Amino acid sequence: MDTSTRSRFSSIRKFDSDLTSDFDVSFSVEPSNDSNSDSRDEVQEVRQLVQKEENDASHWRYAITLLLVLVASVVSGLTWHFLREEESKAFETAVDQFSKALADSTYQQQEDIREAYNSFADTLSNWVATAENVSWPFVTLPLFESYARHALKISGTEVFAVFPLVSHENREAWVNYTIANYEDMVQQAHMIGKGNLESLVGGGFHPYIARPSPNGFIEDIERDQYFPMWHFSPPPFTHGAINWNVQSVDAFRDVVDALLLLKNETVISPVRPYTTAGMSMSQEEHEAMHSTLKDSSTEHPHSFVYTAVHEDANDRQSPIVAVVSAGSAWDASLYNLLPDGVMGMKAVIQNNCGQQFTYEINGPEAIFLGEGDLHEPEYNEYKLTADLSFHTHPDFETTPGHCQFQMHIYPDSTFADLYFTWLPTIYACAVGASFLFVFWAFYVYNAFVNTRKEKLIGMAARSNAVISSLFPGKIRDQILGEETSNSNPRSFEELLGASATPGINTSAPLADYFATATVMFADICGFTAWSSVREPSQVFTLLEAVYGSFDKICKHTKVFKVETVGDCYVAATGIPKYHRDHAVLMIQFAHQISKEMTKMTQMLETTLGPDTSDLLLRIGIHTGPVTAGVIRGDKARFQLFGDTMNVASRIESNGIAGRIHISHETAECIRKCGKGHWLVKREDGSVVAKGKGDIQTYWIGKAVENSKPDSTTKYDTASESAESETFEEFGVTEQLCSTDGREDRLVNWNVTVFLDILKHIVARRNAYKKGGFTRKFELRGDDPEVLMSLGMRNYKPINGVREIIALPEFNDVAEGLKEDLQHVDIPKDVIEELRNYISTIAGLYRSNPFHNFEHASHVTMSVIKLLSRIKAPSDLEALEGRESSGDMSPDIHAQMHDHTYGITSDPLTQFACAFAALVHDVDHEGVPNTQLVKERAGVALVYDARSVAEQNSLVLAWNLLMSNRFAKLRSCICATATELTRFRELAINGVMATDIVDKELKQLRNNRWDKAFKRDNSSLNEGFDGDYAEQDRESINRKATIVIEHLIQASDVSHTMQHWHVYRKWNENLFRETYKAWQEGRCDSDPSINWYKGEIGFFDFYIIPLAKKLESCGVFGKSSDEFLNYAKSNREEWGKRGELIVQELVANAKNEFGEKRKA
Repeated sequence: MDTSTRSRFSSIRKFDSDLTSDFDVSFSVEPSNDSNSDSRDEVQEVRQLVQKEENDASHWRYAITLLLVLVASVVSGLTWHFLREEESKAFETAVDQFSKALADSTYQQQEDIREAYNSFADTLSNWVATAENVSWPFVTLPLFESYARHALKISGTEVFAVFPLVSHENREAWVNYTIANYEDMVQQAHMIGKGNLESLVGGGFHPYIARPSPNGFIEDIERDQYFPMWHFSPPPFTHGAINWNVQSVDAFRDVVDALLLLKNETVISPVRPYTTAGMSMSQEEHEAMHSTLKDSSTEHPHSFVYTAVHEDANDRQSPIVAVVSAGSAWDASLYNLLPDGVMGMKAVIQNNCGQQFTYEINGPEAIFLGEGDLHEPEYNEYKLTADLSFHTHPDFETTPGHCQFQMHIYPDSTFADLYFTWLPTIYACAVGASFLFVFWAFYVYNAFVNTRKEKLIGMAARSNAVISSLFPGKIRDQILGEETSNSNPRSFEELLGASATPGINTSAPLADYFATATVMFADICGFTAWSSVREPSQVFTLLEAVYGSFDKICKHTKVFKVETVGDCYVAATGIPKYHRDHAVLMIQFAHQISKEMTKMTQMLETTLGPDTSDLLLRIGIHTGPVTAGVIRGDKARFQLFGDTMNVASRIESNGIAGRIHISHETAECIRKCGKGHWLVKREDGSVVAKGKGDIQTYWIGKAVENSKPDSTTKYDTASESAESETFEEFGVTEQLCSTDGREDRLVNWNVTVFLDILKHIVARRNAYKKGGFTRKFELRGDDPEVLMSLGMRNYKPINGVREIIALPEFNDVAEGLKEDLQHVDIPKDVIEELRNYISTIAGLYRSNPFHNFEHASHVTMSVIKLLSRIKAPSDLEALEGRESSGDMSPDIHAQMHDHTYGITSDPLTQFACAFAALVHDVDHEGVPNTQLVKERAGVALVYDARSVAEQNSLVLAWNLLMSNRFAKLRSCICATATELTRFRELAINGVMATDIVDKELKQLRNNRWDKAFKRDNSSLNEGFDGDYAEQDRESINRKATIVIEHLIQASDVSHTMQHWHVYRKWNENLFRETYKAWQEGRCDSDPSINWYKGEIGFFDFYIIPLAKKLESCGVFGKSSDEFLNYAKSNREEWGKRGELIVQELVANAKNEFGEKRKA
């Protein structure tokens, strides 16, 4: 078939997409005046074409059959293999995970035992050192049983004893001491431990230091030193254990001798089938402690831990004055380590004393299997060994008398059965069965092809109905008419394309006239000012979200979306299909999108930042005739033309944010539909429309007093009934200013911002760990001594201002190891602490008109924007694009790092900048530092009358962060003491930089600026000159420090370097705050007197020079130009309008705060 024939039949695929898989051909029906004749011709051509293609299709059917068989076999086999491999990986991962969990938990349990009894030893030593008339060995610790019970509980041990060291010379005195005190000591222990003396049998006391013999205990008198038992917990039933010399038994003597040699180490005895039953607890009580044993009567493995008590607890080399011993069963260390359902892990414990025994771990249970290595040998390859010894002494391993333990962990067949299943076989069979079904369906389908061919031919005759349904009215007729008149029908895209002859189109225009329609213009009020402080991506995030929600409403109503022009949404009703109540439909739609706008902006404020919820729709609606059509050519679209569009636009521009403004013609249509009660006549003047003069307009709803373009709304979107009879029931009310939930949204936005930086910090830290770049012996950030030294209690931050803060050097290896932020997981408790911290900071801000939490959020947003704009010069930027192709030099990243002075490559620095912005005005009283000094306020006295508010804000915020409430957040921000120190220095410099009045600080900053940027900065913007690597680290860090300070300074007054409306808003807030202070007697002069000239001076001598400094830094890209241009523009605008604005500010302030000043 030739190409022209194929094009004539292009639309058949619209009707039967299934059949086109068998025939590579397109169908179409050519309209004609003689439809019957053409239909017969078309049917014949289709029959011929089908017959021609049928032979090729049969060959393809056989080939597909063979292919299905082959694919079914291969895919089934691969399915089984892949799933089995996945099970193997899951098994190996689980073995590794649970083995490590067992090893870590067991080691931690042993460590807890050591720590518990080391702590007790220190407690005992410190008590003796501070007690009066007490010396070793004549020591009886008051309330010993209370300490012992706590130690037994936290360590999981069974018994606990204290053996004082008694020299041969003190032996007699010791015996006399025990005779005088043992009964009171034992009775006190029983009263504390058991609440009564019922279990105290008494008797058996040895009035001498005893040792065991075949005939019982006898006096031990042939030694230079003794370790007689004194304290014992749980309290013994008799007194027989008192004065038993632990060194008189060989097994214990060897361990004690090892402890005496090693001094500051904890040593462990060999495993013994020891039981405390009958001595200090009953047999039943002891068996209850080992209830998971297969045979509870078995004498299970116990070990004794020995710890030295030194004469000086702070000197581990001081003389040993006593020995603390604790006995524990090994099953206590293995109990409750795995979750329920994890069965079949073997733990083989062995020591260098030649002992071995095995436990089976089933979920939380630890079952003693017996002595020896009883694991299943076929799982040897999964063996994990954990060292359970802990020591620092160089002779620990070679010192005889004590045992060093290891634990070998293996899975067994029970564990493996949890992961290796029949699923691979089942899935493989299922895949094979699915291919069989496809094979059967293919042949069933083929059986119906011939029947469906005949139906397809009949469908072709009806294809004209499809085209007719695509376009309404005259436009549709013109499309069909032009297609009929052409010998070669074209697609719709071709029909709307550009003419072959430039400037001439031989076909009739695609247009239609509508006698009456209602057109709406909805403009986002305040959008220009809002977008001026956002990144382009944030601007489009808002527009896509808002316009997308409007489009969804359009789809469910009879409203036709015309277009969007920037921040203006244009829609119409009454076209392309006329509706009698088109004006009412448009009012309903306008109200719905107004409320949807409120909902969306409040929701987006969390991600797009402060003032997003202030955006409102200003809606203008007019009813009249329109011309609608398509201007053919490139990017053709459906458009509306006519005076109705101009009037609607004029009504919108003369409206008020949050209100629906309509023309007289639209109002008449509303009245005719019985909704006249919706209308409120506009009384504040008529609207002037081009070519129409003054026209009367109306509001929808009640009049709104003092509506402002930057007000927020209090309504949520809701579906409203078109049948409501009253305006209030219908819900078409104006959007009023409300701050409901505003602070919560600001908190949520700040949490989002800081959480994003926190993820960068964690990603960088993880990369350093992967690369092995972390320092092994560096102090942790949560070390108590570190926290104490870096706190700000009784500290003056101004003394901590640094000329140079050292930022980390660039590490290209670690940079390459950084993971995607989507894979960085911040623990929920850290996020919760972050949210609580920011919420607390928000609560610490006072309700000032200017120095409030919203201002802090605005400053934070400016900091984040400036940080995102820091960029390398153009040559480096061009080189960066070659990275993906492998042409980029390895040192380019480092050069970029140095050019930006390390700020952009260190997320902790960015976090500190944002932190300083967030907290810089905490607890601000709404008056300047000079007033606080004059009033001799408490903070002024504390901080020596310098940078009073700034120091107070930082100390409050920092001490809050350093509190235990935010320990996890703090550890996530700064894992090491070095990081916490740098974070503190950056926070101090950042917050102190916001004090632009202190002359000494100002002079220091100026000196640093001159020193850092004394060379001609214009070269920075001329491209990479190759000398960045030659800059010494001190110079780079100095520049980084001064750039950070100026970044925060600029952000603190960023409203002066942003859109005029933003400047006006914050300037008014600052005036209100200052005027309020004057009214309350906390300001010497009326601010209105010099406000106009003061702002001019502020621009000329601070703002514009500061903006020029940002440009001179050479790292802020377009933002420096943007800040400078806005500063100059606002300065010029203030010069023209400032005096009138001040009069308005004074009038508003007097109305708000009154005219009478307090004495």
